[in-house]
Parts: sequence; structure tokens; C-alpha cells
Amino acid sequence: MPEFDAAMFFLAATTCFAAFVNGAIGYGFSSLTVPLALVSYTNRVLNPAIVIIEVFVNVYVVLINLKGVPAIWRRVFPILLGLLPGIALGGYALASLQPGWIKFATYTIILPLILLQAAGWRRPIEASWLIGLPFGSMLGILYSVTTISGPPLAMLFNNQGLVRSEFRAGLALVRVVESSVTAFVYYKLGLFISESGSLLYAFIPSVVLGIPLGS
Repeated sequence: MPEFDAAMFFLAATTCFAAFVNGAIGYGFSSLTVPLALVSYTNRVLNPAIVIIEVFVNVYVVLINLKGVPAIWRRVFPILLGLLPGIALGGYALASLQPGWIKFATYTIILPLILLQAAGWRRPIEASWLIGLPFGSMLGILYSVTTISGPPLAMLFNNQGLVRSEFRAGLALVRVVESSVTAFVYYKLGLFISESGSLLYAFIPSVVLGIPLGS
């Protein structure tokens, strides 16, 4: 068991709050955790631990929103197909590029997306194959490099007039696939390391406490 220093305690507090938000609205765990955790850890250490946690978190969110799945799965299917090549490309980039560049790219891309989503940007978007496939590919690259996909997904679904159950079910379906496939790609690329495993001691209690409270 790793020694809990100040960085680990800060990470545990951050992930507990992020898990609470994820339980309440269906996303937000990585969007809130990653920008703060990158101050102390690199993406190569942080990402594998977050992906493992998100596999279980997203399965749980799907299970509690099953009633919305029949109405939404056809809309998200093109996105799911587009995810596959994007995740493979993003995983290769994470394994190949210098950690400093990955961290810089994460802040450069993610913070504007979070601010844009928080500003309530609205424009009707039909999730057709023409939109879904390229959107899914870009989302796959974004997620496998940064483990964040909630803000662009929320913007897409917010602009389709979905009711709450459909919104949460759609988010959960996409995030189950992206986290599961990303975990497989990370495993094939040898990205699961002992430093990542040590972060699970901070993540697991936070998620077990925060997700049910948020739900």
C-alpha cells in the first residue's frame, strides 16, 4: 500500500467531489479530476487509473438509467462506431508523445470545452451518421489521450432536446464503450504501470462514497 502524502490526500478529496457530481448528473468524474490531478501527476500515470474506475462507474450509471436506453441507442450508435479508430489513435499518441506535451494539450483542449459547455451554448444538432461518425472519432482521440469526454458529449446531447433519462442513458452508453475499449488499448500498449495502480487507493473509496450520494 502506498504512502499517503499531501498529493494523494488532495487527489482523494478531488475524486470524492467529482464522483458525487458524476452520480448526480451522469458525467464529470474525469472532467473535474484530471485538470487538478495533472498538477501532481502525468497523463501516463493518471489515465490508466481513471479509465479502470470509469469502466465500473459508467456501467453503474447505465444500470440506473436503463429505461432511457431503448429510446437513445440508435442515436448514439454512429458515435460508438466512430470511437473505435479514435481510441486506437489516441492511445498510440499517449504512449508515444512526451508527457509534458500531453499535459499541455490536455489543458489547451479541455479548459475551453469546459467553459463553453458551462456557458450553455445551444444550437440544434441532429446526431445523424454524418455527424456521429466523425464526432465519435474525435471523441475517441480526446478520451484516450485525456480521459475527458463529458463536456463535448453534454453539448451534443443538450442540443438534441433529450429528456433527462435519455440524456443520462446516452452519456452512459457512450462512456461505457469508450472507457472499456480504452482500457483494452492501454493494456495492449503496456500503459498499466504500478504508479497508476497506487492511485486506485485514493480513487476507490472516493467513488464508493461519492457516486451513491450523488445519485
